[in-house]
Amino acid sequence: MSKTKKSKFKFIDLFAGVGGFHIAMNSIGGECEFASEWDKGARETYINNYYKHNKKLFDSGNFAGDINLINPKAIPDFNILCAGFPCQPFSHAGLKKGFEDTRGTLFFNVAEIIKQKTDMGKQPEVIVLENVKGLKTHDKGQTLKIILRVIGTGI
Repeated sequence: MSKTKKSKFKFIDLFAGVGGFHIAMNSIGGECEFASEWDKGARETYINNYYKHNKKLFDSGNFAGDINLINPKAIPDFNILCAGFPCQPFSHAGLKKGFEDTRGTLFFNVAEIIKQKTDMGKQPEVIVLENVKGLKTHDKGQTLKIILRVIGTGI
């Protein structure tokens, strides 16, 4: 985003991959305040794609690796939370272990960020989670019910 253009909103990009959410949010006036991605190759691609447009994100240290090492209170304020939380545990393409797979439990990091920001009076206005084929029917619909309950109640 150019320095002369003021952002319309601020977003965070969790489990960012190579930045699909970043492209979408930036294209409609958003500025990424924080991003996380642990995969080395995806991190390199993300940096190559977005550093020139958002040096502040990277130079500030707000491009994290392992989300488990981040204190949710330290995440800058944002309007929109985007999360491509790992789809492998829930997708038809994966082993479908859901929350029994360590990657599946990363969803609870998203929920904790939402809870902490809400408790601080900075509740996200919008939450966008990646959808994968099979999420709705995974574990006979129980997985989606848990996700909706947890987000709806802040844990």
